[in-house]
Amino acid sequence: MGSFEEQLRELKQLTNTAKNVDLARVLGKSPKTISNWKHRDHIPEDIFIKARQISQNSSMATPNGYVELPFYEVEVSAGHGVLVEREDLSSAIIFSEGYLRKEIGVTPNSVLLMPIKGDSMHPTLKHGGVMMVHKVEEFTDDGIYVFRFDSRLMVKRLQYSKAGLKVVSDNGTYEPWELSKKDVQAEDFEVIGKVVWTGQRM
Repeated sequence: MGSFEEQLRELKQLTNTAKNVDLARVLGKSPKTISNWKHRDHIPEDIFIKARQISQNSSMATPNGYVELPFYEVEVSAGHGVLVEREDLSSAIIFSEGYLRKEIGVTPNSVLLMPIKGDSMHPTLKHGGVMMVHKVEEFTDDGIYVFRFDSRLMVKRLQYSKAGLKVVSDNGTYEPWELSKKDVQAEDFEVIGKVVWTGQRM
């Protein structure tokens, strides 16, 4: 094995990721785990085995003009949020690359799919549906975002406010609340991405 940086580079090549946070999500680990690997100057061998499995699965033939999007089986709550301990890459769903680029306006490697849990974003996001999340590192404009706060992963509508950010549920039975500027700048707040598409059973 080479140096830690060489090992990390190999993992990113195998999983087709560029950032540590994306690598962590694909491997089902927290970003803190990668920091621990760096501190110990060692990456466990089972991590490379998992990365090679992911690489082999992603190399399976996909029809020309189509791409596989990863689907994360995590407890993303549209209600009050659920504590998330793992984010396991469980399957992939195929989309037309042209549809992603022209209709939704995203690149295939910048999006992922997640399940919708709860009813607080009804009727925009319905429980049991699937949402496509465009990965971004910070809030840029009003919209529906998946974000982590207070160790919980949530999906809500975020809007600018004088205090910081206003957190709004589309279901009127849920009261809006505020994230202060201090909250937004804290380590415990992280924007995962912006919801750009949703699909569901009728």
